[in-house]
Amino acid sequence: MFYSAPRDCPTTLLCPHCQTPLHIARSCHEVFMRCPDCEKRFPLKDFISQADAAMEEFMENVYCDRI
Repeated sequence: MFYSAPRDCPTTLLCPHCQTPLHIARSCHEVFMRCPDCEKRFPLKDFISQADAAMEEFMENVYCDRI
């Protein structure tokens, strides 16, 4: 069986620099927020308190220690 979760998902949170909706993305080692327009990356921890439904659903498919 092959299982593949998305590596990138749009959110409703806005980029602090250009006000474009951010994407939540994952690499092999981390999950982060990225702006598709200005291409800046932000630590996920800076946006956890504002998590929207898209972020919650995306994180359900990420294997990580959430403690």
